[in-house]
Amino acid sequence: MANNAGATAPVVTNTPPRNPGLPTDIKSTPHAVGSAVVSEHIDALGVNVSDIRPWIGRDVKNFQQSGADTMLQQLLETCTDDSQSLPPSQKSTLLDTSLEAVLNLCNGSSIAQKIKQHLTKLCNIESETPSYSDFVLAANHALRGLRKVNVPGIPAFENDAETEILFHVNDPAVISQTHQGKKSIRKPDVVVVSYKSAADIIPEGKSDVYQSACKKPTKDHENFQWMEVRTTFEFKRPKKRLPHPPSTYNKDYVVPAVLYMDYMKETNASAEPTDSRPATGPVETSYKKSNERKPPIQNISERLRSNKRGSDHLGSHEPPNIKRSKQDEEEEEEEKKKKKKEPKKHHPVVQNGLYVAEMFAAHTARQHVISFIVNNDIIYLWWFDRHHTIQCAGINFIQDLPRFMVLLFIMQCMGYKQWGLHPLFEPEPGYTGEIIVEYEENEEKDNRDKEGQDKKKSRKKHVDLTLDLKSDKRTTHFGLRGRATTVFPVKSKALSALPQRSHFRNKSTEFVAKLFWPEEARQSEPEILEEVYKIAQEDPDVLGHIPEMVWFHKFEGTSTAIIRKALGIDDAGSRALYIIVFRKLDPITTLNGKEFLLAWWEAVKCHRALWKRGVHHRDVSPSNLMGYRFDGRFMSVLNDFDLSSIIQLMSSLKHDRPRGFERTGTVPFMSLDLLTPEAIAGEVEHVYRHDVESFIWVLTWICLRYEGGNLLRKDRPLDEWLTVDALGCAKEKAAFMFQGIRSKRLRTPISHEVSWGVAKGCLGVVHSYGGPSDPAATDDEEVFKTWLQDNMPKDILHGNLLSGQ
Repeated sequence: MANNAGATAPVVTNTPPRNPGLPTDIKSTPHAVGSAVVSEHIDALGVNVSDIRPWIGRDVKNFQQSGADTMLQQLLETCTDDSQSLPPSQKSTLLDTSLEAVLNLCNGSSIAQKIKQHLTKLCNIESETPSYSDFVLAANHALRGLRKVNVPGIPAFENDAETEILFHVNDPAVISQTHQGKKSIRKPDVVVVSYKSAADIIPEGKSDVYQSACKKPTKDHENFQWMEVRTTFEFKRPKKRLPHPPSTYNKDYVVPAVLYMDYMKETNASAEPTDSRPATGPVETSYKKSNERKPPIQNISERLRSNKRGSDHLGSHEPPNIKRSKQDEEEEEEEKKKKKKEPKKHHPVVQNGLYVAEMFAAHTARQHVISFIVNNDIIYLWWFDRHHTIQCAGINFIQDLPRFMVLLFIMQCMGYKQWGLHPLFEPEPGYTGEIIVEYEENEEKDNRDKEGQDKKKSRKKHVDLTLDLKSDKRTTHFGLRGRATTVFPVKSKALSALPQRSHFRNKSTEFVAKLFWPEEARQSEPEILEEVYKIAQEDPDVLGHIPEMVWFHKFEGTSTAIIRKALGIDDAGSRALYIIVFRKLDPITTLNGKEFLLAWWEAVKCHRALWKRGVHHRDVSPSNLMGYRFDGRFMSVLNDFDLSSIIQLMSSLKHDRPRGFERTGTVPFMSLDLLTPEAIAGEVEHVYRHDVESFIWVLTWICLRYEGGNLLRKDRPLDEWLTVDALGCAKEKAAFMFQGIRSKRLRTPISHEVSWGVAKGCLGVVHSYGGPSDPAATDDEEVFKTWLQDNMPKDILHGNLLSGQ
């Protein structure tokens, strides 16, 4: 197709089914653990950055395991020189060769004596913070000694202040960063930065970078920025004294008493939530058996039915007025305040996860982050990417110095790419210039080759992209796992020159780019959108109400399966980096009054028309309702189809199994039926009624939290929906529907007065819902009519939705 320069026109059946690890009898993919897209809604939903900590904890408590030597061998292989063709026999023995090469530095050299001296002092120190200095001194002495180490196939050390690394004490200095207007403040214990970055923060008049690095920064020092930080070391020192270094070292692996850190065994239930579900965002499954404890929760549908009083009780379809005593309300408020209290010191695994989230957020398309936790004398390497976490078996940096030296050798050899920066988007940290995406496009030919197969001629194409990473319209991601969607304005001469297809009405000349990490097993968003565009040409309820994809591209070599295959661990649920360029849209939340209600209703009708044609969106949220101006009126757009599914394709697959591991939905807006333990386990089929209920929750949310087109700055209702897991959110929403909606403390919307009346009527229908067996809830047309249409004002229903006349 002419305006999709990233690939030839997608064919829906191209994406193969791939569902290892999923039972054949489940009805939907299970809920997952973790942050997922929590932070993609920081600005739109009003999420506090500190509130994301519990979800980071849920991301890191389930991890895959790798042996220490297996991980070191793989990291060495990534550091090999691409220009040299290393024989397989030499490549497979890189670790053994490297251990042999560093032994002299560990046994008898002058550098070895200095390293042992600092390690011995560290062993004698009885508390954590004072030990940072000797750890940094030992590591930096080792790095200087490793400059002369040569391992065949790995490039020799180059003296470059931009790429040369050193360890630096950071605590108590803060490193801050802004996420969609919300500021985060962290204090990592020790950081690894470039020599230049370390030199830049030294107060004027002091020039010894290495002496400065081993001391805690003073108020005269400049603070590091997260963009400068290669990695962090988080310390935990429960033991007062540690065993001293041995007299000599060999190449044998010293097995730690605790091979892997287990976050859940080391934290109590009061400090961290025991059930792990994100409060917002598509939730993803963990692939190892979870050690989560699931608190009992009554089935929401049963709870709704048990609170139902009779057929004549809700004549106006409004929830009942349940009176509560002032004492009850005060006790509940006090309980909420207690829950929101943060522990003084986070568990090091969680703290490490927060630092990793900061490092991810500091870069445009960082592919992975390697970080470290030092527990007494054991270093645990953690590999993070958008798939899930891999923890490397511990390395005793005192008793197994050779392996620690090899790890430092690897870190010294790692370039920006090995640290996880994407070479196209960030050839160096902080790059903001133009990028050129080169790709091959296949052209169909009529002639055939000798075997009678169709010939395809491939030609190279280029697309220029200038990303506006400083725009206040940029949507960033703060989290670990999941799609990690980042959206920002982009300019492109090549894309601006493409003709617009006739069935699109958005005349904006501005573009936005969406960078994200979808599951490779899931049908791609470009494929789904092409099916949607076919429907739009036939259905007026869809035409003009869908996003215009201008161009897309999948970045080869970014699959998270690569590292897992190399380590010999399960790669099911792998992700890869995509970019899609869309014509610019505006949020529906900027609207007021009936203009907003009409836009919301148009999105409802578009969604209904697509559902009838087999395209199931299944992620209705405020962020996915957008729009544009056309002939003086606002045309709403149902946006973000990357978690949608096409049922015709699904039914053609063997066993009709779900594809991918992501459970669709943004938790505060998901149907109560989908927030039950059964749904979390994947035992509840996602049906049309669930998306209808999501539209109702979205309407409620916007009515109560926005005024005059802006998110309320303080005293926002429903904040508690963002600070709990899926089961907790179900309880909060049920309580709101039964009691909160009548609370005197609930602000009455001014700019959404009519819409709030519609929302209350719709919530009344949800309240009267009799459960999955209710005949009125199993017929999609009946659900559309009774849950939504019957509550709409006539002037909205009778409006000409296309021409605006």
